[in-house]
Amino acid sequence: MGGGRVRAMNPCRDRRCVVVASAAVAVLLLILPTHGADVTGYSIIKGHFLNQTGPDQLVDDPLFGFSILGGVDLADLELLDSAELRLPEGTTLELDDYGDTWTLLESFETQEDLDAAYQWGDYIVAFDSRVEGPHSCLLELPETLLPPTARLVNFGDVQSIDPNRPLTLSWAWDAVPTPNDFIQLYVTLGHGEIFSTPNLGESGALTPEDRTVTIPAGTLVPGGIHSLNLEVTRVTSTNATCYPDVTGFAAVFRSTSVDLFVRTPPLLRLLGRTTNGLPELEVVGDPDSPIVLQGSLDFTVWSNLATNTSESGTNGFQLPTAGAAHRFFRAVQR
Repeated sequence: MGGGRVRAMNPCRDRRCVVVASAAVAVLLLILPTHGADVTGYSIIKGHFLNQTGPDQLVDDPLFGFSILGGVDLADLELLDSAELRLPEGTTLELDDYGDTWTLLESFETQEDLDAAYQWGDYIVAFDSRVEGPHSCLLELPETLLPPTARLVNFGDVQSIDPNRPLTLSWAWDAVPTPNDFIQLYVTLGHGEIFSTPNLGESGALTPEDRTVTIPAGTLVPGGIHSLNLEVTRVTSTNATCYPDVTGFAAVFRSTSVDLFVRTPPLLRLLGRTTNGLPELEVVGDPDSPIVLQGSLDFTVWSNLATNTSESGTNGFQLPTAGAAHRFFRAVQR
């Protein structure tokens, strides 16, 4: 399983709920070199999605709480004629076709409801490739405790983030992860992933002992509400023999999602000069955030000249007489 991706991203955190099943399973699959094969991965996983809404407040995701996710991921569009999932009791479900992936997603309010609808046991992922023919691949999902829940410790730090500075994230667990649990932290914005720790088996991948990760300065997008996901996955079985050069897997997971609020750096521009010849400046920053206008003669020593706050984020400054001697100006958002 070296170098694979095991992930149970909350299907709606990037606001793409219209294509939720496709978005979810596309990131669930264990991706390994396929040497031209049609199928790049297949999986079945059960788990728990949570949202962290405060320093110590974690709540079930209202849409996806306890979910089963699975499917078949493809190397290109329209490579399968069919794909289905056979449940332990013998029921067969057709997977939804999204072109480059065939998926299953169903969610419940409690784990008891999830386990009643999708029992523990042997699942079979069956698919019919137009070139390579039919395959039926066994994935064992025995009754397994879900991994522990991650909680972001420095929740206050992500409520107003300066994108020009590194952001160190710290977390804690409500129980001790097992040595084989796979930990991953990643950040998305809209449709795209903009930061991730290494995948399973890659150099630098998180271990259960790790408690911090630093996102480099300049990674987060100014003004964007990003989604941080802290996930722990417990693989219950793999199948490396059913389909050539591809490893399928079954697993359980817990995923904690936290919104990251990234500030808009203040933008300063000269509007003109007042009747007494002093510059008139405009600074655009975050709404309701104090903006401090500073002046300097040599870029070495900066003096506070004025402070303003605006509901819209657009702040006008008429330079006070005390700032007339300054040649350089900058704005700092508090």
